[in-house]
Amino acid sequence: MLDRLVRWEQARAQGRSPSPEDLCGDCPDRADELRRLIGKLGRIGWLDRPLEDATGPGEERNETMPRDTDLPRTLADRYRLDALIGVGGFGRVYRAVDTWLDRPVAVKIPKADRLVGAEEVDQCRMEAKKVARLRHPNIVPVHDVGRDGASCFIVSEWIDGRNLAERMEQGRLPLDDAVRIVAEVADALGHAHAHGYVHRDIKPANILIDGGGRAYLTDFGIAVVEEELLKDVRVAGTLPYMAPEQLDEALGPADHRADIHALGVVLFELLTGRRPFESRSPLELRERILAGEFPPPRSIEPALPEGLDRICQRCLARRPDDRYADAGALAGDLRTLVRAS
Repeated sequence: MLDRLVRWEQARAQGRSPSPEDLCGDCPDRADELRRLIGKLGRIGWLDRPLEDATGPGEERNETMPRDTDLPRTLADRYRLDALIGVGGFGRVYRAVDTWLDRPVAVKIPKADRLVGAEEVDQCRMEAKKVARLRHPNIVPVHDVGRDGASCFIVSEWIDGRNLAERMEQGRLPLDDAVRIVAEVADALGHAHAHGYVHRDIKPANILIDGGGRAYLTDFGIAVVEEELLKDVRVAGTLPYMAPEQLDEALGPADHRADIHALGVVLFELLTGRRPFESRSPLELRERILAGEFPPPRSIEPALPEGLDRICQRCLARRPDDRYADAGALAGDLRTLVRAS
């Protein structure tokens, strides 16, 4: 029954309202049970209430994102925002302090310069629930989700470090470090995929590296349950890291193997210092990705091990069936190669 409830929540976040009968087509006798669960969720979930009910009499709504000049600022009488540390497609991320528990946290707020609509509130709530279901040492854990005025926010563990994109700007990583980071992200993806989730936006900016060098996958803002992804024809992701099937549905459904393609782009970039598909024009870049033609990593860096070249090319295969079917297998091959070298 839990899987049907998750499907209902995902559909609601996308603006649809399937009935319990629709979700229990193969077991209609359980529709009433699902209806009761949905009703209970609505009663206890503050983020399920209509947005106009979120503020009481005389309360002001928060109509804008916090500005740097507004900081420090405290959300929900608990989370003190100290500094803006990142801006993404869905929102902004702040370094903050949980004043109740006296610990550093990261707080993500939907990006909006107007009153936040019910759809965005649902998206905030769903992102938090998605990540909260995933427990893995290489996935940034979510601690809390809350509301402040007319805006919702997500509180996650603070990773004391920087993202991989920032690290790459300082120069190439040692080969062993690059392979280990990709293997750790592959482990995290394997866990997410096993639970039915597809990230859809794997890129260096969404990979955090802590002070000890451990990699963490973050930003599940556009992650979806794979079953829903097969019905979703919208393009989502960051173009240079997209798989061909994400750009042309005629190539087949975009499933978890699109994440493996994106991780292959990250691996190629770490090994060679450039991306496999490059162009100054977004339209031309799209065509190059669709063609699936790229130089072998060893043609750019001849000293790379042949096995690593093969692993990278397999991740970047144009046809999903030619890629790794399982991110865990990719992680295993990377670690085997490192041990053998």
